[in-house]
Amino acid sequence: MSDAGGGRRRRRSTNPLQFLLRRQRGKRLVLRRITSPAPLRLRGPKGALSSPHRHPRRGAAPRRAEGAGEGGTMPGGRAAKDQAPPPPPSAPLLRWDEVPDDFVECFILSGYRRLHCSAQECLASVLQPTNETLNFWTHFIPLLLFLSKFCRLFFLSGAGELPFHHPLLLPLWCYASGVLLTFAMSCTAHVFSCLSLRLRAAFFYLDYASISYYGFASTVAYSYYLLPGLRLLDARAMSRYLQQRLGWQLDCSLPIALYSALVLPVAFVLAVTCTVACCKSRSEWCAYPFAIRTFVFAMPLSMACPIMLESFLFDLRGQNPTLFVYFYRRYFWLLMAAFFNISKIPERIQPGLFDIIGHSHQLFHIFTFLSIYDQMYYLEEGLLQFLKSPPASPTFLGTIGYMLLLMLCLGMVIKKFLNVADLCKQD
Repeated sequence: MSDAGGGRRRRRSTNPLQFLLRRQRGKRLVLRRITSPAPLRLRGPKGALSSPHRHPRRGAAPRRAEGAGEGGTMPGGRAAKDQAPPPPPSAPLLRWDEVPDDFVECFILSGYRRLHCSAQECLASVLQPTNETLNFWTHFIPLLLFLSKFCRLFFLSGAGELPFHHPLLLPLWCYASGVLLTFAMSCTAHVFSCLSLRLRAAFFYLDYASISYYGFASTVAYSYYLLPGLRLLDARAMSRYLQQRLGWQLDCSLPIALYSALVLPVAFVLAVTCTVACCKSRSEWCAYPFAIRTFVFAMPLSMACPIMLESFLFDLRGQNPTLFVYFYRRYFWLLMAAFFNISKIPERIQPGLFDIIGHSHQLFHIFTFLSIYDQMYYLEEGLLQFLKSPPASPTFLGTIGYMLLLMLCLGMVIKKFLNVADLCKQD
């Protein structure tokens, strides 16, 4: 018997066909156990029936013993209250190939939030490690900083002894609204961009419009607080310069008056045009949208060309060192911001490494904040010089009226781009 049994064991172990058949039968059995919706009853070694309900799988909570009330204990001796279900985990972050194409940022591989998050989930995500978290904080902290700075200027005698509603402060109100609105809309767009595709587009259109609004507000403040103090826009000083350097006898009154009359209308048209171009770069296919938006938003900076020409033609560094130093440092920050926004460095060098911390959009936010901070510094100095001997009192229509008209035009632009059939279908 032992020899026969040994022979049978050797034949089972050496027959490859029977081994493969047994292996395939075992696989089919496992597959049925996994996919079968009904509980599988297995026969034990002594013919007794067993069930997964009688032998729970590893990690499953044991059932309460029969007859045990609220104070009864589990068979394992632990109390029922220790077996409370764990809280549901937070929504996992997604990779670039798990989100819609509109969500994907260049060279950012992970850290994406899912589409159709609730508003509560969006707010909670600012404290979670997503690829939008620092995009929010790098503009929310500057928002609080500038809010406190403007409150000091308007309400704590930061602008001399003038009350906050004085007409001489109207250009400063325009500038303050542009700065605060830009940071607020940037924070809103980065936090709530995953509510839906339509709302995502709406928030970023508003973000572009707020940047154009800020650019025009800066021009309003320049035209009252900085440009009148430049010798470049003084007809007598400019005529004297041309006569001494070039020997020309020219009357510069007409060109300077024409520039002063057209600076705000031209800046207004540029603000609307820039918003249209940026919204168009987002709503339609574009090979280099970041480069186009960076170039478009650099166009309103040309309104500050008189300050640059002043430094070339006259001794701006000696006459107004604060304006000279902070003006050129501001443009250095803007060049750095444009470099990171276009080049997508450092995530281009090592994709996936800077998904959460250190990618180019965060650096872009930091350098734009520094540029506005320097601009605020020399505008405040220009305001103090303007209050000593104001050449002309600002009017409501020439300041707040312009801003309200611009808001109306930008709202019409955004409404036009939101009425896109493809966007509604995707959502």
